[in-house]
Amino acid sequence: MKSKAQVIKDNSDKKTIINAVIRSLGSVDSVQDVNSHGMEAGFSGFTYYSDTHAFAMRHRKAIVSMLEESADMLGEDVVAMVASFGVFRRNPMDNNDRKELYRFIGGGKCDQSTITNLMAWFAAEEVCRMFED
Repeated sequence: MKSKAQVIKDNSDKKTIINAVIRSLGSVDSVQDVNSHGMEAGFSGFTYYSDTHAFAMRHRKAIVSMLEESADMLGEDVVAMVASFGVFRRNPMDNNDRKELYRFIGGGKCDQSTITNLMAWFAAEEVCRMFED
């Protein structure tokens, strides 16, 4: 596993979101567990919708950038990529979720919802993946 300093050095444009995720998790010690089990396993700072909503809104610009980067690497549209995330495989994305995702991506007012929770979890999982060798 890479050190936090190495991850920040390799991803200097994402320094703020890296620090925010680690701060919310409590320490770098949770990174391996996130990588092994995913955010659905439940981690400090990312358990309650009130926490994940605040995190997603505070770091929206960085999260949208990460979404676009990931979708581009996969050759997918952002909305289609998000619709394929685990939570939507079990219960497909409905029109309200889609509207909320468009508001999140576009910078509009967002409600505390599955989308903002998912965006916070996405950011945490992406940051934790950066620590893998």
